Amino acid sequence: MRFLLLFALLPFALMAQDEGIRYENYIYDEDIATVQFHLAGATQTNPMLDLRPSNGALVLEFDHLGGEIKDYLYTIQHCTSDWQPSDLVDNEYIDGYNEDRILEFQNSLNTLTPYVRYTLRLPNANMRWTKSGNYLLKIYDNDDDRRLVLTRRFLVVESLWGIDAQFVRPAKVDKFNTHHEIDFTINYRNFRIQNPQQDVKAYVMQNFRWDNIIGPLPPFAQRETKLVYDFQDRVVFPAGREWRFFDMRAFDSRGESVKRISEKDDYYEVTLYTDQSRGTASYLFRADLNGRYAIDNRQQNQTLDECDYARVLFSLTQNQALDDADVYVFGELSDWRLRPEFKMEYLPEAKAYVVEPLLKQGYYNYEYVVVDRKSGKIDESEFEGNWYETRNDYIILVYYRPFGDRYDRLMSSVTIVSGQK
Repeated sequence: MRFLLLFALLPFALMAQDEGIRYENYIYDEDIATVQFHLAGATQTNPMLDLRPSNGALVLEFDHLGGEIKDYLYTIQHCTSDWQPSDLVDNEYIDGYNEDRILEFQNSLNTLTPYVRYTLRLPNANMRWTKSGNYLLKIYDNDDDRRLVLTRRFLVVESLWGIDAQFVRPAKVDKFNTHHEIDFTINYRNFRIQNPQQDVKAYVMQNFRWDNIIGPLPPFAQRETKLVYDFQDRVVFPAGREWRFFDMRAFDSRGESVKRISEKDDYYEVTLYTDQSRGTASYLFRADLNGRYAIDNRQQNQTLDECDYARVLFSLTQNQALDDADVYVFGELSDWRLRPEFKMEYLPEAKAYVVEPLLKQGYYNYEYVVVDRKSGKIDESEFEGNWYETRNDYIILVYYRPFGDRYDRLMSSVTIVSGQK
């Protein structure tokens, strides 16, 4: 009877763990920082890999600020193409344990700001996936009633269908010089698709950003074994501009865009040169990280475990505060979110917006976005502008779920780069 009671209560315990969960990339613990999720051995890649077990692995890395070593647990959950829990139970898509501990960690060395760096590699000997599709990686703090502290999306692809994609001139004349439009065709080869309008869903995203994804897209037309996505003004993105940057890979010398470095009692303070609006400025190409950052240490005889943290002062010239709008520093450094610590304050005496978030030593891309207080709409063009010449990565994802199946298979993906022939 006692064991039956425990099993009866287990589903409610799991529901309590996931209370308030968001099926997206999200940090629930303010002491977790510098979250990176990428292919093993390639930090500037997306968390997306082939279903075949021999084709690579994923690495999750994150810091917990402070010197306390935490007992973290992790699990994965299969999701639908629109990021809801799928109908599969865990033993249908997990080979191994459905929950395990993170055992790889390293205390920071000789840093003013102490932290513990955690590393998780997937798949591993204890946990592997068996299905393609969307997955949510969940991290729990076992020292705090198995509290959810971090979620991260990743993709497992079957790579069975071909995708032919190309950039086309935008359908609307006023977008010729400011937007990127994409047409693509899916070749589903040896598959027989009964109802492509219902069974196949396509999505397109810019720079692997989930906040600007377009979809689900039904096929525009079907020709033999091909599905054609040749819309007018539907798969179209503002082109943006090459990202702003600063180099904070060393605290004993000033990198590009860094005006001043000061050492305080328990942290560094880095002041960047004041930025100006680029909304109407001419286009200038410079290779960038498409909004990402790279943790690195260029100080002599120091390792990555000695990377420290700094309060980084951003400032943006503006003659007067914007009406009914806020300004944020934005990019992967803000976890692609409007986080409170990246919201800028307007200083009338300086005629500038300023903010000073805590960031880890490295090389960063960033931009300034304007957020309407009433609608919450984000405007990236006010201070940055849009230029057709801008280089962006565009990722196309194709899902398949025939009638009667219980999950969305991710059949193929492709990445194309604007500004390249």
